[in-house]
Amino acid sequence: MHARQISLLVLFAGVSILMFFVFSPFLVILALAAVFATLLHGPYEKLVRLTDGWQSASALSTVLLMLVFFIVPIFFLGVQISQEAQNLYTSLYGNQAQYMDSIQSAIETPVRTLIPGFVFNINGYVTNTLILVSNNFGSLIYQTFYVVFATFLMLLALFFFLRDGRGLLGAFVRISPFGDKVTSEIISKMHQTINSVVLGTVCIVLIRWVCLWAAFYLFGIPNAILWSSIGGVIGAIPGLGTPFAFIPAIAYLYLAGNGFGAILLSVYGIATVILADNILTAYFFGRGIEVSPIFVLFSILGGIIFFGPLGFILGPLVLSVFVSVIRVYDHATE
Repeated sequence: MHARQISLLVLFAGVSILMFFVFSPFLVILALAAVFATLLHGPYEKLVRLTDGWQSASALSTVLLMLVFFIVPIFFLGVQISQEAQNLYTSLYGNQAQYMDSIQSAIETPVRTLIPGFVFNINGYVTNTLILVSNNFGSLIYQTFYVVFATFLMLLALFFFLRDGRGLLGAFVRISPFGDKVTSEIISKMHQTINSVVLGTVCIVLIRWVCLWAAFYLFGIPNAILWSSIGGVIGAIPGLGTPFAFIPAIAYLYLAGNGFGAILLSVYGIATVILADNILTAYFFGRGIEVSPIFVLFSILGGIIFFGPLGFILGPLVLSVFVSVIRVYDHATE
């Protein structure tokens, strides 16, 4: 290798490292924008045809539609969840000691028939939780402003990814060391798996949340939006999550003396499990590459641990890319 080539290689490596550090604070934002650009590519292309090829207007319209129909509802949902959490905080802290004692008694009494010395200090657990929330309230405010700023950057990146996506992909294909054919096939498989795994994960989470909220609201479960949101997260565990999301609500109705409502909610929960965990999962994931739900589960949990709250989207995205590369490699070596 000539000295000039070595120099260029060292220069390229150094610049690449610097570029990584420059863009690393925004990698999650850019990855999320790329995911949404992939999912919204179809509506964007339809708008381009309707506007006679006006790409900027079509990209802006797509971003505004996403803002109105997806981000704004999620924002108001977050506000409602925050209000219900605050109401729960107030009621548990000041006015419902007797209610907490009744819950503690309802848990301790049956368990003590098997373990006589069993003690469940629910007030202590609640107090520690409230202290934790109070100590991190300032951080919560900071995170709120950060989310607003990050959302703006994500929408800005989404606009350019939609408008200039074909050019960016074309440039990537030309400079890729794998060749035009293999690179194009990898991109095609990634598009397929993103639409299958990521879109499927998001849609199933939203549908599961709607089912939980409707059930909790109709059966009079307090703070229905808050508990249905928590249940929707728990419901991400394949085969077990959705039933365990309903069990506390069923137990609440039973302990409140509404046995008939507990039975009806149990039947509704079974129907939700069949719909969300079987029919819809098979429908969404069956449209693309077959991925076992257990791998989707670990990609969600690992994504949340590694990326934070947005990991439930970015984790399946990494899984999608990995599966795409494996499939293309397997096809290329046949």
